[in-house]
Amino acid sequence: MDHQVVIAQNREALEVTLKFAQRALLEPRWIPGAASQAEAELANSEAGQNGPWGEDPPRTAYAGANLMMAAVLDDLGSLRQLLGEPMPVIGPTVVARSAIEIASTVWWLMEPGIGVRRRVCRELVLSLKSARRAKQVAQDMDSSQAVTDALQQESRVLQRITDLDIGQPGPGYSPVIEGERALSATAGTAQMLKAVLPANSSATVIYRVYSAVTHGEVYGLMSFMAPGVSSNGETKLHWHLDPDVLDSTIQMAIVAFREAYRRIHQVMGWGKLESDLWEIKLGKIFNGA
Repeated sequence: MDHQVVIAQNREALEVTLKFAQRALLEPRWIPGAASQAEAELANSEAGQNGPWGEDPPRTAYAGANLMMAAVLDDLGSLRQLLGEPMPVIGPTVVARSAIEIASTVWWLMEPGIGVRRRVCRELVLSLKSARRAKQVAQDMDSSQAVTDALQQESRVLQRITDLDIGQPGPGYSPVIEGERALSATAGTAQMLKAVLPANSSATVIYRVYSAVTHGEVYGLMSFMAPGVSSNGETKLHWHLDPDVLDSTIQMAIVAFREAYRRIHQVMGWGKLESDLWEIKLGKIFNGA
């Protein structure tokens, strides 16, 4: 596979993806389509201690997904920037892993068909987990003000849970709320990619390949070492980014965005024209049409 062709194709794929996403997602409030799952969730009949839920709880879940998709797009934009000269060897893989992991969380949060109560519980799980992790970091840094801020954040989430008359959460950094528990990065990525990879492929193994680089595993880093010939004719390992690795790295990040977007699209009930055109453009880029 020609390295320059890979760069050109993937840069173009990232550009069309970013342009599509900016039109489709970067609104402050996502507006559900008529008769969509989201419209039904906003018109829910749930009630809490202070009366009917109203729109705010599901809209908070959508806002969380919107925030995370903005981060995915930031990663995709970073990947596009990295496809230049000189190109870093590790950078694309590390940034792609970030995009994949964040997208898998959105994919879990925006699962179609789960209904408003489960979706709100999932958002609360993510918010409570975030607050508790922030508290842990603040304690490790011995920052009293940051600990106070994190405790206030946790308190606000717990108060929301009480106000919504939702079952009290479990303890720890992976809380369970009415049976909902956030997936680990490995499990979430594996589940998201399971449907798009060949039957004999392991999404868990693919995730571990990417995470090995970020974690500084020797086997992960050695995958960027390739034999070459020095000026005196001796064989010598050199730092190298294989074009096949680059190609799969960028495409995996785009696929992760696509899978998360498909779930958002299904829940929100938006029109298909723009997303279909985007996927057609991607097919033409990678199939040479």
